[in-house]
Amino acid sequence: MNAREHGRAVAERRPETARGLFPIDMAVGDYDRLRPLIDARVKPEGVALNVNTAWIGDFCDQPVYEVYDAAEFSLSWYVAARCRGEPVIALPVFPLRMPVLAYVFCRTDASFTSPRDLAGKRIGAPGYRYTVNLWLRGIFNEHYGLSPGQVTWVTGAPEGAGFVPPPGIRVELRPGSRPHEMLQRGEVDAIFVPSVPQAFIDGEPWIRRLFRDARSEMRSQVCRTGVMPITHTVVMKQSLYEREPWLAPSLTRAFMESQRVCDEHFRADPKHLGFSEAIFFFEEQRALYGHSAWGHGLTPANRRVVETFVRYAHEQGYIERRPPIEDLFAPNTLGL
Repeated sequence: MNAREHGRAVAERRPETARGLFPIDMAVGDYDRLRPLIDARVKPEGVALNVNTAWIGDFCDQPVYEVYDAAEFSLSWYVAARCRGEPVIALPVFPLRMPVLAYVFCRTDASFTSPRDLAGKRIGAPGYRYTVNLWLRGIFNEHYGLSPGQVTWVTGAPEGAGFVPPPGIRVELRPGSRPHEMLQRGEVDAIFVPSVPQAFIDGEPWIRRLFRDARSEMRSQVCRTGVMPITHTVVMKQSLYEREPWLAPSLTRAFMESQRVCDEHFRADPKHLGFSEAIFFFEEQRALYGHSAWGHGLTPANRRVVETFVRYAHEQGYIERRPPIEDLFAPNTLGL
């Protein structure tokens, strides 16, 4: 073993002089793929893990790395914070991916059939900066010919997270306004939202998705580009990583193992899934996305997604430069 390899090995294990398990407070969403980690069937090596299954909105509305030792976090907030030099670093763990084309809605009586039809229109959103919006603006610009500057953005709250919309972007703030209510009243022409509006879930006749067949449109996008949008990562306090670098690979491996256990559980028998047509759904998903659509680590597929995201973030003024992807993640996790 040469000196470099020895240094890496030391950084990836807990010092032998340490006593007991290292306590870590971590917050993540209550996803099936993380349940083995949440219920301690999977345990990070050397760690006494205290898991808080926080409300998913917490990961987008506050700097969770100031509250927890490790936490799920908005990818857009993280990339911007990291590029500003804030004391946070990510693991190559991606607990949330979203078929973002499913989260664009308009009124049923609208004639829109494509994003380009929204040029000159008004789009409502909880805020401009959110990760889902960044992905949608990037995809709409690159693949449908609608640039962010071609519409007026109507939001219900100040941006926060240190974000300032770039020059040339029209953002109209209406404090307290909710996107689906603005859409129903006809104050905006479409909405970008991180969750499906209750009115749509309830089948109210006035609201529909922009894409008549959003599922097929999203699948077509993924097949053409290889990109299923990642919206969250997992971060650590920079000071904790520097003090205890072995924690990063320990936690990363635990997330990977939790995913493996989850995948095996459903692969063993699709009846474990809570859907009446689970067998067809499982086979369909496997044919489209492979044996694990949620894999962690900087695999070629994940690297392609993160590189696309960073490019969009730079184009939309979230970051001043495009950092190497390796700069975003704990160095001793890059080969996992």
